[in-house]
Amino acid sequence: MQIVKKVKISVILPSYNGERYIAQSIQSVIDQTEQDWELIIVNDCSTDSTLKICENFAKQDSRIKIISNKTNKKLPASLNVGFDAANGKYLTWTSDDNYYKPDALEKMSNYLDNHQDVDLVSMGFDVIDENDNFMYYSENSRRYKRCQESLICGNNIGAAFMYRKTIADKIGDYDTNTFCAEDYDYWCRIALAGKIGYSPDNIYVYRLQSNSLTATKQTQIQEKTIYIQRKYAKDFFNKFNFSESDKIKFYINVLHETPDKRKINMNRFLAKYVISLVFWSSKLRHKIKDRLLLKDKFSFERLAKEDK
Repeated sequence: MQIVKKVKISVILPSYNGERYIAQSIQSVIDQTEQDWELIIVNDCSTDSTLKICENFAKQDSRIKIISNKTNKKLPASLNVGFDAANGKYLTWTSDDNYYKPDALEKMSNYLDNHQDVDLVSMGFDVIDENDNFMYYSENSRRYKRCQESLICGNNIGAAFMYRKTIADKIGDYDTNTFCAEDYDYWCRIALAGKIGYSPDNIYVYRLQSNSLTATKQTQIQEKTIYIQRKYAKDFFNKFNFSESDKIKFYINVLHETPDKRKINMNRFLAKYVISLVFWSSKLRHKIKDRLLLKDKFSFERLAKEDK
């Protein structure tokens, strides 16, 4: 019987034709101050030299394992393949064009060690371009407050994160139907099932490049993001006790399809609501608010039907 060695941290690295930067990504794991890790590379049918580069690293370090998909599965399914093979207490994943700063795994795992009630920790990161030029620091670019309840308004976890194997076992696999926003869907599920911690520590480098999924799949990312927000909004409202005004802000500012529709919907909604505040009794105001929230343009029941 083969004994499977347990490690502190499992890092999953899915890749499809990542030859340009993957060596830097792998080397950044090897150079970590925290050395109790395994790196599982999932080669998703690359046609360039990605596999060869990975095999050269694996020959030099037994902590590096390679799994090659027989068919191109895309990101969420490849993540599931990698995590199915993981033996770590703590889990994370990275991309073949990004890399860790030397103390990344140490800082994230220490945070989880010292905050036993936290299931996932999110930290800060630098954003660079294709030629390694610094662009901005993630913490300075947030539209919404970095807290668990505001996750429903947008993905505030970002590219630097680590979570417990126990929460992964609880919520299950990445949803392959949410390709292009599979991470956002996963974070929302963790938020509803557990606790998320945030730290401004700058531990990662995220690269923006012209042929990345982020750059080439903007429409799909937006569509899937809105789908996920519609799917989980009610649960977030219930768990975090959103006020009526916060629900209204969410409907107006988040669940929009185009800037023009957002402006029309916002003006229409505010006009009705202001009239109710100024001219109507509290009883009538309550009725119109309920009508707007439950039966009007922003109705979740209606949105759910539109998504089917």
